[in-house]
Amino acid sequence: MLTFINISNHPSSKWSAEQVEAAKEMGGVIVDLPFPNVPAGASPSDVGRLADEVMARVPDYAIAMVQGEFSLTYAITRRLRWRGTRVVVAASERCVREQVKDGKTEKVAVYEFRGFRDVE
Repeated sequence: MLTFINISNHPSSKWSAEQVEAAKEMGGVIVDLPFPNVPAGASPSDVGRLADEVMARVPDYAIAMVQGEFSLTYAITRRLRWRGTRVVVAASERCVREQVKDGKTEKVAVYEFRGFRDVE
């Protein structure tokens, strides 16, 4: 049985029902794997080590959603794809709404899940 690994800082407990259902259809069980912090001064070797640490926690039979700091996302995705793991990202629609409160205009961005997109 496949496992859907959520490698991001967006816990599946806060996902919409639609996103949870789509992930379960793809991978059965959802496992959250928090995306590591990447210090601004991290070297390419440091990023590679972080990617290796994440890889050690991803089972062979998994589908992985990888979303976070770009250089680490790239490093993890490259390693997963090399291993033959299917990698996806959440495709969302950004809807901006303006609200006037106490004479002040606030912009609120709401992200609406539209599906998962494969990474090639």
